[in-house]
Amino acid sequence: MAKLRGQEGATLVLIIGVVATLAILAAAMVLLLTNVQHNTATHRTQSKAFNVAEAGLDAGQAALWVNWPEDATEGAALSVDPTDFKQQFDADEFPGPTTGQFIDVAFVDDDGDPVNPGMNTALNYDSNGNGYMWIVSEGATGSRVAKVQAMVKKVTFDMLIKEGVALYTDGLLEVKGTGNQPVIGLDPPATVASVYCGTGPDAHGNPDYEAGVTVNPDSETTLEDVFPVDTLNYLIEVAVGAGKYYETQADVPTEAWDTEPRVIVIDHGGVDCKDIPDTDTDAGGHATVWSEDEPGILIVLDGDLDQTGQKKSIYGIVYIVNGLLLRGNAEIHGMCVAVGSADCRGTRAVNYNANVLANLNRPRVLSVKLVPNTWRELDAN
Repeated sequence: MAKLRGQEGATLVLIIGVVATLAILAAAMVLLLTNVQHNTATHRTQSKAFNVAEAGLDAGQAALWVNWPEDATEGAALSVDPTDFKQQFDADEFPGPTTGQFIDVAFVDDDGDPVNPGMNTALNYDSNGNGYMWIVSEGATGSRVAKVQAMVKKVTFDMLIKEGVALYTDGLLEVKGTGNQPVIGLDPPATVASVYCGTGPDAHGNPDYEAGVTVNPDSETTLEDVFPVDTLNYLIEVAVGAGKYYETQADVPTEAWDTEPRVIVIDHGGVDCKDIPDTDTDAGGHATVWSEDEPGILIVLDGDLDQTGQKKSIYGIVYIVNGLLLRGNAEIHGMCVAVGSADCRGTRAVNYNANVLANLNRPRVLSVKLVPNTWRELDAN
């Protein structure tokens, strides 16, 4: 009996040991699961912050595409708006950061080294004009922060608009001058310009053209020579990408005329120039739409362009697939393309402006691309 009672005590000790071991294992498992859950949540939040920072790089590329900065003023104006940016993310999935901003995008010029490019952190614009810049993007959500950077380069498009042409139409050109102001003239320093028409010109009145303006100086120049279809398609793509492609003139908000890129495309319905808001002033202080230094391009794909009543001076190129009717005190400084026909009457309807054409023919930013092997993740701390 004594031996049996000894064995019962050993069994009790064994049971107590097993229970203790299980308790220790259970506590260790709870601790392990807690740590795993914490690490998983931290990793998820860090991944979200990284995604925000990566999206900031994309937003920075888009900002550079709209306005590649070539001087300090443009560099200072270049930014990614944190409020607008955050609205693109679900607030529950991407909560605001405990400290700092949700997104912070900085633009820095390169140092010009083609082999091992570095940063010129003192400059926020393309000071050396080589078409390369850095974007540094820091994203934060919850308690986590991520930071990435990459060099980008601009890919340009050559406009190839023919200079020296005041007006081109495949259809009938009618001109009717009044007083002593030629209907088609020249803005200094231009001294010569050409006018091309498929039919006509049908001229009434005197004078119709300023000295130096020649009608149909050759029979070989075509619309493709003056305004290539690739250029037209590119400008339409720019307008679509910038949200400046509108169904009708009534759909164009006032601020669209005054912001970059200065390209407006109207699909149909025609345009009455007197309803276009003024954006700038000329050398004499008179209100104008756009300016010689900052001209624009208006494209109307299906409809006419008319100007009656008040004077409206437009600096840029007007491209009308249908007809063009300028009368009264209309003034377009630059170039007109009216594929259908052109009826210009009154006083100084079109002035060829060489500076406007030169400014518009500057290579446009076609895209902004990442430079291979320059992307890297940085320590956000």
